[in-house]
Amino acid sequence: MTPKTLCEQHERTLANAKILFTDVDGTLVAPGGVLLADASGRPSVRTAAAVVELNRAGLPVVITTGRNRMQCTEIARLLGWQVFIAELGCVVQFDRYGEPSYLTGEWPDDALREDETPWEAIVRVGALDALAEAFPGRIENHDPWHVDRIATHVLRGNVDLAAAQAVLDALPLPIDIIDNGIIRPPRHTLVAVEEVHAYHLVPRGTSKTHAISFVLERLGLEREQAISVGDSATDVEMADATALLVLVANALADEAALTAARSRPNVAVTEHERGEGWAELAEAWLAARSRRTG
Repeated sequence: MTPKTLCEQHERTLANAKILFTDVDGTLVAPGGVLLADASGRPSVRTAAAVVELNRAGLPVVITTGRNRMQCTEIARLLGWQVFIAELGCVVQFDRYGEPSYLTGEWPDDALREDETPWEAIVRVGALDALAEAFPGRIENHDPWHVDRIATHVLRGNVDLAAAQAVLDALPLPIDIIDNGIIRPPRHTLVAVEEVHAYHLVPRGTSKTHAISFVLERLGLEREQAISVGDSATDVEMADATALLVLVANALADEAALTAARSRPNVAVTEHERGEGWAELAEAWLAARSRRTG
């Protein structure tokens, strides 16, 4: 069953919401990471205007993405936001210029050596070397997006996911490999790979969902006061930590996202794609709050 369109039945949830957790790529921005454009790439200020209105209303928006800390800091600065969740829920920052908190899931308390980052720990236990040896020519760093990361690794290639996980399971730290879908890099050094996927290596037990719960607890908010928006299967999982997860319309082309959404009744979808869908949600949120107080 396709998620229901964002409508009046979501009025109460939107009216009660005090915080929004948002994905970035495929959700907030147009292709190419452009904010000032619609889903077709034509110049548009609708998304930017929605950001301004949310900021004017004092409603916090939390970037919740696979992007790295430096990218999130810049996005937050440009859009006037503070809190962000980076690297698929493994890095949380409550002040865009503050110190990061690492969420490492099932890793033991002593997993990190002094001054070591989770990214460095994954290298130390040999995860990258083990995958390269097991799948020669079929997996590599997702250049240039693999740089400046502090908790997770982002790779690209085409490997049997179960076999890759078995390789990682032999390491001394529990590390998961997550398939983040098909990508089309302009160049790569993979051998005989026609369909390229993006993969994330993350500490087991981490997710956007756990990070959202961590942020809500720190801010003194309840799940019923939070909403989220995204476009992928990993974004749909945010429905487990918020009162409502809204998919922008382009997510309907992603069968994995639809499959994940079918088991969650608190998922809705916008009529518009990407940033225009994001703006549609923001406008509905503001309108619902206005009607409640008016």
